[in-house]
Amino acid sequence: MISGSVDFFQDDRSDILTSNRAVPSYYGATPPTFNVGKVKSRGFEIDLRFNKKINNNLTLWSNINYTHARNKVTYADVAGLLPLYAKPIDKQIGQAYSYVSAGYYNTWDQLYGSTMHNANDQLKIPGNYHLVDYNADGVIDANDNIPYGYSGAPENTYNATIGFEWKGFSAFAQFYGVNNVTRQVVFGTFSGKNTVAYDEGSYWSKDNTNPDGPMPRWETTPAGFYTADRYFYDASYLRLKNAEIAYTFRQDWVKKAGISSIRVFLNGNNLYVWTKMPDDREANYQSAGGQGWASQGAYPTVKRYNLGANFIF
Repeated sequence: MISGSVDFFQDDRSDILTSNRAVPSYYGATPPTFNVGKVKSRGFEIDLRFNKKINNNLTLWSNINYTHARNKVTYADVAGLLPLYAKPIDKQIGQAYSYVSAGYYNTWDQLYGSTMHNANDQLKIPGNYHLVDYNADGVIDANDNIPYGYSGAPENTYNATIGFEWKGFSAFAQFYGVNNVTRQVVFGTFSGKNTVAYDEGSYWSKDNTNPDGPMPRWETTPAGFYTADRYFYDASYLRLKNAEIAYTFRQDWVKKAGISSIRVFLNGNNLYVWTKMPDDREANYQSAGGQGWASQGAYPTVKRYNLGANFIF
């Protein structure tokens, strides 16, 4: 009635090919890729199966699976004088990085008393994010871009399928979920003097100092990091991945037609999702620049419905 398995794994890799080298720009040339990286991976998987025949007509079954996998960079060719938080060491592959906000500039006094930006500081206005000076050096710059959330690959995945068979009827539903994952979805409202505005919830105003997001900018160019962590999301989700209901005909009229059985079914894929993400996506595609985080390009998860029949002769 009940069966299952538990698997543990570890994967220690070395001599990983990398193009990120600790060579200063004034060296005057791009160094070649080099087998120098080291990564340690650990995890486990639990699989449980249940199958119970209640009587001659009713059977219940389910499959439950949980996987935990976490990796950590143990060595990389990075500059020795960088602070630890700026190095990939002891972090996941693809760790997200972001500037972090501590609320908004709600008044000019708060703005004038804030930490200066190293670029376009004069373009700050109330309604923008008040960025955290993480290294406390008195200026917001690249050194305040810090590890944020998780990587784009989920640490934990869950899968549960439950079903039954009863007097020719059968049905099942599969739920799939992940957590400990971070994604970036950038909405370019008014970016590049574009008139497109996305539905991002409420914006800052003098009468709404606790909004969903800062005041949009138009025809001004603040520092590129002024959006802080606004477009980073907890990408955990629970999805109704598959569901089906079916009935199998084995009556005499079927056999008289020269058919052993007819199975009629209605099923669907990606029927519903519960998530904090602004849209339904399972991944970010890579784009140029930055930390390798893609802000655009992920195609929405497709929802499908199928109605059909299987004839067995």
